[in-house]
Amino acid sequence: MRVSFNRPCIVRLLDELALSTEEDGTAEGLVPYNFAYEVEGSRFAVAQSAGWKQCEGAVRHYCFVTASTCLDVLSGAVPAFNLLETD
Repeated sequence: MRVSFNRPCIVRLLDELALSTEEDGTAEGLVPYNFAYEVEGSRFAVAQSAGWKQCEGAVRHYCFVTASTCLDVLSGAVPAFNLLETD
């Protein structure tokens, strides 16, 4: 699967060990076997520069959880998901 954004993004990649230090609240809204979430009020989003947020407008925080990593993306765009063919 390919996930893409058509606007600028700030990206952060965390391994599983670092995830425990990034606890922003409860696990409310987590769904078994899902990997894509929209996060509200995270420290990662709040910590970004006001200038970037002003240039980009309404920025959202998306979190993509894989087997051992977490990919955080801040963007004013909505992610597009495309299934890729395999051999």
